[in-house]
Amino acid sequence: MKKIALIGIGKMGMSHLAIANQTANIKVEAICDTSKPLLRVIEKNTKFKCYSDYKKMIAKEDLDAVMILVPNSYHFEIAKECIEKGLHIFIEKPLTLSYSESLKIIELASKHNVKGQVGYVNRFNPIFQKVKKLLDAGVLGDVTSYVNKMTGGVILKENSKGWRNDYSKGGGCLFDYGPHCLDLSNYFFGTDVTVSSAELKKIFSTNVDDLVYTTLIHNNSIIGFNYINWSDSSVRKATNTIEIMGTKGKITAGKQELSIFLNEENTELSLVKGWNQLFVTDENMDVPYYLRGEDFTRQLINFSELINGEIEKSISSLYDASITDKLMEDIMNLNSELR
Repeated sequence: MKKIALIGIGKMGMSHLAIANQTANIKVEAICDTSKPLLRVIEKNTKFKCYSDYKKMIAKEDLDAVMILVPNSYHFEIAKECIEKGLHIFIEKPLTLSYSESLKIIELASKHNVKGQVGYVNRFNPIFQKVKKLLDAGVLGDVTSYVNKMTGGVILKENSKGWRNDYSKGGGCLFDYGPHCLDLSNYFFGTDVTVSSAELKKIFSTNVDDLVYTTLIHNNSIIGFNYINWSDSSVRKATNTIEIMGTKGKITAGKQELSIFLNEENTELSLVKGWNQLFVTDENMDVPYYLRGEDFTRQLINFSELINGEIEKSISSLYDASITDKLMEDIMNLNSELR
């Protein structure tokens, strides 16, 4: 049983706290947040030890790992401090706001024998995991191209205030929505990837982008178009869909279902010529605790397995996350006028 603490109890932090508290082989010992009224409520109604200063918490408590669930701009500072204390880390996406800082985190983790995981929850979605297995099995033959889209209705009117309108705090569509979309591309097609072109566009925000068009090249052979838009009023909540083309057919997928078109039947995988359809309910959805989707529980189970030594590497590793950070940095460099 590994003892963990959570740093940052906002919207995501509260969800992670509920799930972590029900995850096997980890025990939530303490939490930290700068909101003292929130801490008073939690302290009154739970047995968690509460702190407003994470440095005091990790110095005083006997911990094995921490979950870092704070705003993006604090990721590096807190992760560095925790790693130097020998604590394994789960850190919400993105890893950091700078590729050089992400490399430093990886270097420190290796030096201190610390294991890490980044909160790219798409990698734990049953449909996206099925797509990954199909691609690895060669069901599409040689993959030639893809179109990856992530849309949502976050910024729908003129916006000039708050962290979402400030790049230094992790604002902008690229840094907020972009990581999930770009990481999904890397999950499917590999981290040997470069930015071929990129355009960022403001719609409602005054200082940051609301719309991202970027073309990636994976393994010098797969061309991928990534479209990211957080100002789409037709979308109720964040939605990620992908269409993948190959020499033997194509796959279209979202979090709930996938369709496969094959030029010829695949008897080994029981797939017919033409269209095949699979739904998330066809996959294993059994999780011990359900909140916000089985993806989030699967993610915490993976972290528990990681820090308990059951696996050597997370599905969502620090290294993979650093490549996504590099892509975002390269995209920004191609649009330096927005800085």
